[in-house]
Amino acid sequence: MRDRIRARLTYANVTATLALFVALGGVSYAATKISGHQIKAHSLTARNYKANSVTGKAVKEKTLGIVPRAQEAARLDGVTAERLLVRCPEGTIPAADTCIETQARPPAPFHTALLECANTDSQAGPGRRLPTYNELAIALTHTEIVLAPGGELTSQVYPSSSKPGLVEVLYVTNSAGDVALTPDDYTGPKSYRCVADPLN
Repeated sequence: MRDRIRARLTYANVTATLALFVALGGVSYAATKISGHQIKAHSLTARNYKANSVTGKAVKEKTLGIVPRAQEAARLDGVTAERLLVRCPEGTIPAADTCIETQARPPAPFHTALLECANTDSQAGPGRRLPTYNELAIALTHTEIVLAPGGELTSQVYPSSSKPGLVEVLYVTNSAGDVALTPDDYTGPKSYRCVADPLN
């Protein structure tokens, strides 16, 4: 048996067999001995990675484009997120969760002021209204808001003590927030300003 094996041993057979073992051993050595610590940072390119094998912190998110199926993710019914932010109409500033006009309107009776406010922006929105005492008092803490001479109307009314069936309107008399009552007729007109809800 040994003689038969020796007879078949040639230089070419031995060399081919050794080459096979070295090749297999080299691949095995590389697979088991090379670790992530031995790879230089940023030395691998896309073709060195298996598909879908890179996740998490290894991905620089700024370099990613928009996912094709998410093209409209930043829009709602074609409107951008920027357009959906609530804001105050022109000529008003935010105060007490509302938008109040920066300029007082000329003196008018209470019911006239109510209608004027309701008709403002009524085509583009729900219209405006007179401020409550709290809204006007808070607005007066803003430097842009200066109380009109003679005071300004609020939306708060009380039954008239002198004229049954009529109302008297609370108005702010000074920037400190003091108040008085005025009748709802042409004998007691006061300046006023309207408030609006923030819209987008």
